[in-house]
Amino acid sequence: MRIFNAALKYILLFLCAFSLSLTQHKGDAFVKQGVDAFFNYEFEKSIEILSKARSAYPDHPVVHVVWAAAWYHFDQSMYSADSVYSNFEKRLNEIEFLYDSLVVAYPDNFEYLLYLGTSQSLKARIYLGEKKYLSTFYAAYKGFKSIQKSEQGADKTKDVYLPIGVIEWYAGLKNPFIQIAARSMGINPSRKEGIKKMEVAANESAWAWIEAMSILSITYQFFDLNKEKGLLASETVSKKFPDNFGYGLYYALGLMQNGKIDEAKKKLKSLNMQLSDQRPYHQKRYNPYLSYLWGNYYFLTENNKAALEYLNNCINNYNSDLDIFLAKALLLKGKIHDIQNNRFEARRAYKECIKLKNQTAAMDFAKQYLNEPYKG
Repeated sequence: MRIFNAALKYILLFLCAFSLSLTQHKGDAFVKQGVDAFFNYEFEKSIEILSKARSAYPDHPVVHVVWAAAWYHFDQSMYSADSVYSNFEKRLNEIEFLYDSLVVAYPDNFEYLLYLGTSQSLKARIYLGEKKYLSTFYAAYKGFKSIQKSEQGADKTKDVYLPIGVIEWYAGLKNPFIQIAARSMGINPSRKEGIKKMEVAANESAWAWIEAMSILSITYQFFDLNKEKGLLASETVSKKFPDNFGYGLYYALGLMQNGKIDEAKKKLKSLNMQLSDQRPYHQKRYNPYLSYLWGNYYFLTENNKAALEYLNNCINNYNSDLDIFLAKALLLKGKIHDIQNNRFEARRAYKECIKLKNQTAAMDFAKQYLNEPYKG
C-alpha cells in the first residue's frame, strides 16, 4: 500500500496504546507482565495474561486497550487483512463502550478519558488500511480531543505527551491538506514541538517510554534525521526486549548510521539466525528489511556488487505497507549506480523512491540526486 505518509502506518498501530499512568492501580504488576510479553512478541502469552487481568481488574484503566492491541497483532500474523480489521473493530467497539461507562461512573478520574481517547484513536488504523484517509485523520483527531480533556486532571502524567506529540508531529509533515485540517481543529502542526513532547514521554514517563522510544527511533532514522539519538532510542528498546525482531532491525541500522560497522555486522548475523524463528507473517515482512540492512552494510564496506544484490532482493520482495525501508533501498540503489556512472539506472531508482510519497528523508535526497548525481 502506498499512501502519502508512511509514518502514520507505523504510529497508528500503537497510538497511545501503552501510555500507562504513573498512578498506582490494583493489578498493575499483572498487567505489566502482559505488556512485557507483548513487546517481546509473545502474543499468545500476552493475550492470556491480559484476558485474565480484564476479568480480575475490570476497572483498571489500561488493561482493555492493551488487550485489544495484543489481539490485533496476533490476528495480523495469522489472518487476512479483512478479518484482522473486522476483529479489531469489534474489539475496539467493545472497549470504547467500557471506557464510556467508566467515564460516566467516575467523572473525576481523567485516566479513563485518556484511554477512551486511545480506543477512539486506534480506529484510525482500520480506516488507514481501507485507504479512507479523511476518516483516518478524523478518528485520530476524535481520540486526540478526548486525550486533551484528560490533561485537565489534577494527576496529569507525562505519559499523555506521547499521543499529543505524535499528532502534532504527524500534522507537521509536508501534506498541506493535513496541515490545514489540523489548524482548523486547533492542533499545532509542528514536527519540532511534537518531537519535544515525545521525548518527554520517552525520558520521564513510567510506561509510555517504551513506545515513545520506538517511535522516536523511526523518526530520527527515517524522517527528522539525528543519528546519535536514533541509535540511543533503538538500542534502549532492543536491549530491553531482545526477542523483538523489529527493534533489533532498527538497532542494527542505528549502529551503521553511527559508523559502528563491526557491531552492526555482529547484530545482522544474530538477526539472520533469529529470522527463521519468527512467524510466517513476520518473516515475509522483515526479510526485505534485513536485506536492505545487509545491502547498506556492504555499501559501507565498499562491496557494491553484494550491496546491489541485497538491495534488489529487498525491492523485489518487499511485503509491507510500511515503505520506509523500501525508500532507503531505492535511494541507496540509485547512489550506487551513480558511483558506477550508470546515470540512467540511478535516475530510475530515484524516481521510484520519490513515487512512494512517504515524506521520508530518503525521498528528499532522491529529489536532490535526481537533479545532481551522487558523488560519494
